[in-house]
Amino acid sequence: MSRSVNKIILVGNVGQDPDIQVTGNGTKVAHFSLATNRRIGGNGDEPQERADWHRLTLWNRLAQFAEDYVTKGDRVYVEGRLEYDSYERDGVTIPTADVNVRELVMLSPRSSAEAAD
Repeated sequence: MSRSVNKIILVGNVGQDPDIQVTGNGTKVAHFSLATNRRIGGNGDEPQERADWHRLTLWNRLAQFAEDYVTKGDRVYVEGRLEYDSYERDGVTIPTADVNVRELVMLSPRSSAEAAD
């Protein structure tokens, strides 16, 4: 049997404070978006920055960490797996892609006021 790999690594900036929820069985889950930037252009055009947005989902202890420490604008490193799904709105199927995060590292320095908390 052959093995397969589904791993994504992103470094970017948090788009909004995490949305924290608790499932019916008491499991904590956090959702937030992450922006990664890339340069596009060429053929004599001035290169431009483009932001790609990624939806992140964190569970249990990582969700608690996100609730306690992650805020809009923070720079973070995440590792996880890409999961595809879809939902229906007004009879139209909307595809989604989510990063199920397994590791999160804060890259933004904490201010001295935050470190004192």
